[in-house]
Amino acid sequence: MVVKLLSIFLVAAVSYSAGAQILNVEKSRLSSDSANYFVGNISLALNGNNQSINGDGETVSFIGLKADSDLGYISEQNTYLLLSHFNYTATSSNTINSTGYGHFRINFLRNNRLSYEAFAQLQYDQGRGMHVRWLTGGSVRYNFLKKEKISMYLGIGGMHEEEVWDFPGESDDQRILSLWKSTNYVSTRVIFNEHVNLNLITYYQTGYDFDRDFFRHRINSDVNINVTITSTLAFTSNFFFSYENRPVVPISKFVYSFSNGIIFSF
Repeated sequence: MVVKLLSIFLVAAVSYSAGAQILNVEKSRLSSDSANYFVGNISLALNGNNQSINGDGETVSFIGLKADSDLGYISEQNTYLLLSHFNYTATSSNTINSTGYGHFRINFLRNNRLSYEAFAQLQYDQGRGMHVRWLTGGSVRYNFLKKEKISMYLGIGGMHEEEVWDFPGESDDQRILSLWKSTNYVSTRVIFNEHVNLNLITYYQTGYDFDRDFFRHRINSDVNINVTITSTLAFTSNFFFSYENRPVVPISKFVYSFSNGIIFSF
């Protein structure tokens, strides 16, 4: 029984989403009281078993690997963030899914009410058929509400995004999309008390596809609640969803994920 409970705890400790980590780093730069320090979250999980059989009675092995590393440096004037995520799951017969991304962002003049950002990202999602998505861009970041227990930021910017997708069921048929897009977000942090805080980021991105003569819209939202246990440990609950009105290939327009777990921060 003790071993079972310990196993459940260890799984929970490493099974939170990348979105929650991004928010946890995001909240670190909402304060300008100190400078010249590092913040971050790091996790690595590996699990496997051979407890299943297929329809022919053969043993099927499963392996899963998840790694997240979100690091930030807060200087006197700027914030530097490097966010990364990798997730791989497979059976002995085939790969089920493999996803990952790397995101680098600089927030210039972070203490000003109006600051500036530059960012770049590389991403892939094998399970949905996305070979690669890369983007570069910039934005202005406006602090329109900052009180003792609540902070709200508005980001307005632009980016260039390129995607390469496999058409479902046809591995030799690819779709390539290259667009200029508007990218905008609202970031909110609410401190309920010394132990509980809420972080919310919602992105809206849109661009006109001249080749197909219509607009493409994307909405991403990440909601994260943290409950502090110690100075370095916290319980986290996270919900993420993404909606695209016109996917590049015929896949689900709406995807979501939710998780509960433990975060180690420094």
